[in-house]
Amino acid sequence: MDQKVQDAGCRVQGARRKVQGNTPLPSARRIGVTIPYCTCMTHALKTLMLLLICLALFAAGGCTTTKRLYSKISPDSSGPKKRVLVLPFWDQAGLGEEKLEQLTTQFLSRLNRDGAFVVERGKRSSGASDRVRSPEYGIVTDPEQARRADQMGMNVMLTAVFSPLETQRIKTGIWPFRKIKDETEIAMYVNAFDVINGTLLLTRLESVKIRTEADLLDEDEEEAAEPQKLKPEIEEKTLDKSLSEIVDRQAAEVSSALRERPWLGRIISSDASGTFINAGSDVGVVPGTVFEVLGTGETISSAGGQSLALLGPKVGEIKVTEVMKDRALTSVQEGSSFRAGQVIRIKR
Repeated sequence: MDQKVQDAGCRVQGARRKVQGNTPLPSARRIGVTIPYCTCMTHALKTLMLLLICLALFAAGGCTTTKRLYSKISPDSSGPKKRVLVLPFWDQAGLGEEKLEQLTTQFLSRLNRDGAFVVERGKRSSGASDRVRSPEYGIVTDPEQARRADQMGMNVMLTAVFSPLETQRIKTGIWPFRKIKDETEIAMYVNAFDVINGTLLLTRLESVKIRTEADLLDEDEEEAAEPQKLKPEIEEKTLDKSLSEIVDRQAAEVSSALRERPWLGRIISSDASGTFINAGSDVGVVPGTVFEVLGTGETISSAGGQSLALLGPKVGEIKVTEVMKDRALTSVQEGSSFRAGQVIRIKR
């Protein structure tokens, strides 16, 4: 036993002696085994150091990661909720009123799943179909609807277009396994228009391509077949599934994009009795909330020839004193001579 203990990495010179200046190990003889004391301590220290490093890394990055993940799934907390006006979807794909209504309902449900927005469905204005029957690149612009949205106190106006189904006959595979297929693209454009500053926030395309067997008469026609527009034979179940996927992805991405945009509102009126703003209890405004009033910046011309005024610097502050459903009364904290139409934002 003594010989075995002496051969260990740290020698034990007798049951009641010390291990070269370390603490006694009376348990070595009692349990009948050799304990490499220094080796155990070294492993223990390494384990402890590794644990401390992991805890330090978690403390440094864990909170940031958690905050980033939380911001992805939680409503925008940077200001009041945004009011979103969703106009009727444009059906250029020939889907029919019933299917279009189902897709619209699905889009709205996914867009506002956690109640981050105040969503309202709009109506298509008379004569609008003539102006946007064939929107270029899927972008629907309707100045009349934008003005109405502003009068309604909206922050964002959404439009969506299901583009005409386009089918091309294509060749797949390599010889001698080459096949002729009909490939149909189903596409949906969504546009988000900033009602407050009159700019297009985003234009987003989501599409799916479906391949079906081509209806060919003979081998000569197969060889002569060239890409061309055709009328596809797509199963109803396949079409519905593809449309549902497109709508879900569009709603999720648009929702995320709108959350990242800072909230902007507008002064409705301002006189001796006070200054009214277009944000009330429906979007989460409470007494004591302070808003910054922005001046008018540089004026630029849009592609359509309209003049757009960029946001200028802060010119004052107002504080909410009384809250109604869709508006609030404020008192002036800084500045003076405020007027209807001036843009406001939450003070951080």
